[in-house]
Amino acid sequence: MSVESLGAGGETGLRRVPPDDAAFLAALGEVGMPRDDLGASHGVYFALVDDSGAPLGYCGYEPLENGLALIRSCVVPHANRGKGAGRAMMVALIDLLAGEGMRELYLLTMDADPFFAKFGFETIARDEAPDVVRASTQFTMECCNDAVLMRRGL
Repeated sequence: MSVESLGAGGETGLRRVPPDDAAFLAALGEVGMPRDDLGASHGVYFALVDDSGAPLGYCGYEPLENGLALIRSCVVPHANRGKGAGRAMMVALIDLLAGEGMRELYLLTMDADPFFAKFGFETIARDEAPDVVRASTQFTMECCNDAVLMRRGL
């Protein structure tokens, strides 16, 4: 299975990882993304893996109320960038969440809004976020105060 085929034909390429997975935490640390709250956030996290099971990137989400989810902690380590891993990971995660009955996805990003826009996410004002999104651990973290909030319907 190539990176380009991940997410096609029912094959997601996602393998669940615990929030304290060392490689996941290292990948987040490499790019300065928050990681201190992962265990407390009720998040579900995944590694996008290749044929050998080697992780290419990581992503996760917090299931919220009323069919809402907060996508978070999406990262592709520098060594794996430019190979389609980010695209494959987002396609697989969106497909997974749609299959779980989510109806709206939210995310916060410091600088990847052009990337997420390719998947139908639109920038919205932070005060337009539903209360359940505003109450999430990530939304209230000081390091995310200046992050762009994005939304996508399913």
